[in-house]
Amino acid sequence: MELTNFNDTVFRLYLYADATKMIHYTTDKNHEHELCDTIRDTILDFVDELAEQYYGYQGKPSYSSFTKLSDLDINETDDLAQLCKSASDLVDMLRSEAEKDSKLGNIVSLIDDYKGKMNKNLFLCTFDKISGK
Repeated sequence: MELTNFNDTVFRLYLYADATKMIHYTTDKNHEHELCDTIRDTILDFVDELAEQYYGYQGKPSYSSFTKLSDLDINETDDLAQLCKSASDLVDMLRSEAEKDSKLGNIVSLIDDYKGKMNKNLFLCTFDKISGK
C-alpha cells in the first residue's frame, strides 16, 4: 500500500468527519443532530485506529509525506446519506491493498467493521427523510 495514498485517505476521512458537523449545524431535528454525531464519531474512531495500526506496521510518516489539506478534495454534499456512503466507499481501495499483505489482516478486519457500521448509519439516514430522499 503506497504511503501517499494512505495518508491522503486518512486526511479525506477527517474532512468527511468535519463535513458531518456542518450538516449537524443545519438540521432542525434532534435525532438528525445525533445521527450526524454518530456518523462523525464512527469516522473519527475508525480513522484513528486505522492510522495507528498502519503506521505501527509501516513506521511513522514524515510530516512532509502528507498532502496539504487544501490540495485534497472530497465529494462535498449536504446529503448525510451521500456523505456517509462516500466516507465508506473511500476505504475500498485500502482494503483491496491490505488484503494482499497477510500482515495487514487486522486492517482488513478493521475496515470491514467500519463498513458495517457505516452501512447501519446509511440505513438510519433513510428514516424520516434525513438524507433528503
